[in-house]
Amino acid sequence: MRRIALGFGWLLGALVAGLVGVGIAATISPRPASVVLRRNMDRHGSARFVATAPFVPAHVVSEIDIPYRPGDRDARLDVHRSTGSDGTLPTIVWVHGGAWLSGSKDLIANYLRVVAGEGCTVVGVDYSIAPRATYPTPVLQVLDALAFLTEHADELGVDADRLVLAGDSAGAQIAAQVIGVVIDPGYAASIGAHPRVTRDQIAGAVLFCGVFDMSLARGLRGRPRWFVDSVMRSFTGSADYLDDPRFAGISVVNHLTAAFPPTLVSCGNADPLIGHSQSLLTTLEALGVPHETLLFEPDHEPPLGHEYQFHVYTDAGQLALATMQEFVEGLD
Repeated sequence: MRRIALGFGWLLGALVAGLVGVGIAATISPRPASVVLRRNMDRHGSARFVATAPFVPAHVVSEIDIPYRPGDRDARLDVHRSTGSDGTLPTIVWVHGGAWLSGSKDLIANYLRVVAGEGCTVVGVDYSIAPRATYPTPVLQVLDALAFLTEHADELGVDADRLVLAGDSAGAQIAAQVIGVVIDPGYAASIGAHPRVTRDQIAGAVLFCGVFDMSLARGLRGRPRWFVDSVMRSFTGSADYLDDPRFAGISVVNHLTAAFPPTLVSCGNADPLIGHSQSLLTTLEALGVPHETLLFEPDHEPPLGHEYQFHVYTDAGQLALATMQEFVEGLD
């Protein structure tokens, strides 16, 4: 019996030591937390990819894994277009979400095909994820993707004079910041960006469930704060992401101007990021930027969580598609 007790004590000690080791590792490096978070988020993304497959129209064709940045293995994009398109609609360039440390264009490819089925060209852009690549790498990559699309517009079937920058979650932040640095040379200089596209090329923005105002993180406590701290430490490489001026550009609400293009903003009523969309809308309103919204009453049933728009098999998902189509069709 004593031998069994000693064996159990050794096992318990090993488990405790292992947990302590993980905790210490998470303190020293953002990698342990990022691996766990990425695995969980990508699992949900894979499930959405499968669930969206039945809604993909047969008339949509895709060119996949087109390299847009020489020597950058992560810099690839897909082009989805409807064979029945008459070329009258802008091209949507979509930046995927995933808290900057997960996700890919592949996981949302079926959704982008559904969007393309309405008659427009849709481009899905991949970028390097954290912690292997940190801020502002994704913004610089997407800027290069826009330049590539401009240079190869005819062969890709892209209207480079009418681009709609779109994104979800972290991708919405990247898309909004890309537009911001194209418009504002000072914003561009703050991250060492040299845009090769112009404001005149950007017809609009479509932003779902995005992250736009990092000051909101200061009010978080408990697990939500742990999540945000883990994500931002992975993305920035710093625990001082809220006060270090190197990362001020992440809060796009502080850098927008009246030249920002017409924008559609949407978020679910049960999305923990709803405050970010509200902050963005307040900023757009103050600047006089034309904007439309798809928001829901606080007591909307069923509750609509983060990335609700990808659930195309729901009424809310269909409403998001229809609203986006109407918005894009109305752009000059």
